[in-house]
Amino acid sequence: MAMNGKSCGCSGPISWKVAVILVLIAILVGAFLSSCAKKTVMRPKHSAEGHASWYGPGFHGRTTANGERYNQYAMTAAHKKLPFNTKVRVINLNNNKSVIVRINDRGPFIRGRIIDLSKKAAKEIAMLDSGTAPVRIETLEVIEVEAPKKPSRFVRGSHKRIPK
Repeated sequence: MAMNGKSCGCSGPISWKVAVILVLIAILVGAFLSSCAKKTVMRPKHSAEGHASWYGPGFHGRTTANGERYNQYAMTAAHKKLPFNTKVRVINLNNNKSVIVRINDRGPFIRGRIIDLSKKAAKEIAMLDSGTAPVRIETLEVIEVEAPKKPSRFVRGSHKRIPK
């Protein structure tokens, strides 16, 4: 009730007209956001082939070249030139197993080797026992792509649902 004693025509805290407008706005915002949805993907940018090795227990806890502590149980690697935090896919050419690692250290410093993997990464591609393996490394580029729109479950021109 208004201060002058007259009713404002409201039937509660907010009128039904305001509620309908708010619901319509929410539907429009939801439709807009779902049509603009983006997905982050990583695609290969450059590749190289050579031998990989791994390092672990003797370096665990020591400071890496980028200043963080080396963790043999993390998915990280050392490379001579790639920028720190570059994501790299490493594919073991003996068994086709692959792993994605982050560059956080420098090395290896042995001729013919192109990457030093953490113990966990080496285990993922089954090269712990051999110590080294022929690999292909692919630097990954992070890109944003539009998420695929879900197809309608309705047949155009019909009100019947398509069976699953």
